[in-house]
Amino acid sequence: MPPTFTAIDAAGLGLDRAALLATMDPFVACRLAPTDPRWTAEVARKHAKARRRLRQRRWFGWLGRGKRRDQGHIASEYDQAWARKRLAPYEMDPRPRAGAAWQYGDEVMFATSAAGARARLLVLMRAVALLRPASVLEVGCGNGLNLLVLACRFPATRFAGVELTDGGVATARAVQEETELPAVLRRFAPEPLFDSAAHRRVDFRRGSAAELPFAADAFDLVYSSLALEQMEEIRGRALGEMARVAAHHTLMLEPFWDCNDRGLRRDYLLARDHFRGRIDELPRHGLEPTLVTDDLPGEIWLQPCLVVCRKRPAVSS
Repeated sequence: MPPTFTAIDAAGLGLDRAALLATMDPFVACRLAPTDPRWTAEVARKHAKARRRLRQRRWFGWLGRGKRRDQGHIASEYDQAWARKRLAPYEMDPRPRAGAAWQYGDEVMFATSAAGARARLLVLMRAVALLRPASVLEVGCGNGLNLLVLACRFPATRFAGVELTDGGVATARAVQEETELPAVLRRFAPEPLFDSAAHRRVDFRRGSAAELPFAADAFDLVYSSLALEQMEEIRGRALGEMARVAAHHTLMLEPFWDCNDRGLRRDYLLARDHFRGRIDELPRHGLEPTLVTDDLPGEIWLQPCLVVCRKRPAVSS
């Protein structure tokens, strides 16, 4: 049975489109009309690029070597990215002069990736407030951005993160060496923080989502945010591991195939060998969706979807 999608203002998170757009605003270079020649030219360019890459993939294989985009390749790519960027993308001043093409309903804009990261962080904050977990694990935590800020928003909650790359873990731990959350992240936080030193208590570990280094039922909430999109090669194992270590809920902010199965987004996912998980496969991993919404901002080639699941109790034999 296809999932039932909920509008963001009916999701129980106390959010609407206006709130998410306002959260993104410091990182928006400009808003346009959908008929603006700059917008239509960029959309056409992305369509052409995605189709070209998809043709190349079909003819020559991934990167012309006949290989899939595996976890080793992804680790190498992101290890360098996290080490190079550190916290610079989250600076609010000055306003960016350019950015990628984003769309949210009828709103179209050029914005940096930090715009989406801040909107997703707000969604995570509201979800944690709603679910009230005592312990939280992020799978594929990157440079630790979400966890470092969430820990300061919810200082009584125990947070941990697993990340595939050395560069991501090193960046997160470098922030933890500071007695107070850096000013750039305090400003980036979309809601007030209650303990600016709580980031030092987050447990960051290097590891794979295919083999999480925690016991079963170790965390009340296990979530991912644009991390499973890079795990198509290990999709089944990653979902199974998230379900295993979750005691109550999982949350995924990911480009599920249900929201990306046509046009530019479909071509992009196939060309990049990205996540092609479907929401209806989650019950096979013991996860029962309780909230599904794609009413979220996204780059024109990738639409995130919020899926909150309740863990099904194991059936005793």
